[in-house]
Amino acid sequence: MDKRCQQTEKVWIWSRSLKSPKINETQALLLHTRKYSETSLICELFSKDLGRVSVIAKGARSKKNKFQNIAAPNILANITFSGKSDLKTLTTWEEIKFFKISGRNLKILLYLHELIFKLLEKEDKQENIFNAVIDFYKVLETSETKVIEISLRQFEYYLICELGYGFNFHCDDSGKKIIADKEYFFHPSQGFTLGPPNNDFLKVSGIDIINFSERKITSATARANIKKIMQFAIINIAERPLNAGGIFND
Repeated sequence: MDKRCQQTEKVWIWSRSLKSPKINETQALLLHTRKYSETSLICELFSKDLGRVSVIAKGARSKKNKFQNIAAPNILANITFSGKSDLKTLTTWEEIKFFKISGRNLKILLYLHELIFKLLEKEDKQENIFNAVIDFYKVLETSETKVIEISLRQFEYYLICELGYGFNFHCDDSGKKIIADKEYFFHPSQGFTLGPPNNDFLKVSGIDIINFSERKITSATARANIKKIMQFAIINIAERPLNAGGIFND
């Protein structure tokens, strides 16, 4: 092959790569949508293989919408998308499973989405967290309120640990075992301490700390204290309050 033919072939291969963008395929959950132009949606997704990703669903608000149930927050979907910028183009959306979540549990689901949206970086693969979210969807489908509440607190703690901000429920900041009849003070950056607190610390009993680690929380006071601990830790990471943080206040 002479040089001119080689050059022509290189140009053809290069131009073909421009016309055929890479198509990514993965499973995803919808976190949030907002309107874009007259007929489209910008969707914030949590995907199994790419983490949190933004896509534009062209024509999703038109009569010829090809993305069935894309605005539903309780669907696991198989998707394909293309593009190299921060805003990808959604090409297909195929429902894998519809989770039967409604009423108060739907509000908890939206809180879960807010956690993912505000705490996870864009395009940072977090497959373990993705699988944990799917497991919690199943809890919301089938469990009673008390089970859901303790499972939510456990998920919050798991998420905190996966993001590298974990603290120990078994020992205080000096490495000594938590004692049931003592009072401790909590701060996300320090964990539980017996030392004199300042105004930034949260007071909590040793028995509540132990019971949470053993999934034995029963009293309203204990549930409220553990919720305060998790909210304190989450706000410390997000550096701002969460809109749905008032779940289970009653």
